[in-house]
Amino acid sequence: MAIQFLDLRLSNQNPTDAPPLPVPPTATPALIGDIGIQTAGVLPGNEGDVRVLLAGHVTINTGVVEAAETITFTVLRNGVPIFTTDFIVQINALTDSELADITATDTPPAADVLAGEINYTLTVSSTAAVSLATLGARNFSGVAAAGTTTS
Repeated sequence: MAIQFLDLRLSNQNPTDAPPLPVPPTATPALIGDIGIQTAGVLPGNEGDVRVLLAGHVTINTGVVEAAETITFTVLRNGVPIFTTDFIVQINALTDSELADITATDTPPAADVLAGEINYTLTVSSTAAVSLATLGARNFSGVAAAGTTTS
């Protein structure tokens, strides 16, 4: 089937570093991005060839971190984890913040595509019982296309 653009969504939870968001423990991750990719216009025959590119950007403020800790980012499709990555926050006297960029891809099942919308969320948590790191600017976006050829 012909290649087809489906949707592009942005979630800009906080465009600046203030106010900072505390990083919660693993048991209660914080939602930092939520988008609904529209798939209702997918052409018949393309529902099995949908590809989604997801990207997130987060500033991690580390100025008061006293020990290394692990920050976990998880991307979920309709509440089910599809991608997880860890970011190790190091003690660094040269900077008070670090940038974390996350890129994930998804090939959702046809049943999710035919539902007309796929919900993607980005969450964050820390392995520390009480994290001293905080989050500054953060956003999450996604773009979806379908099809396999241009003819």
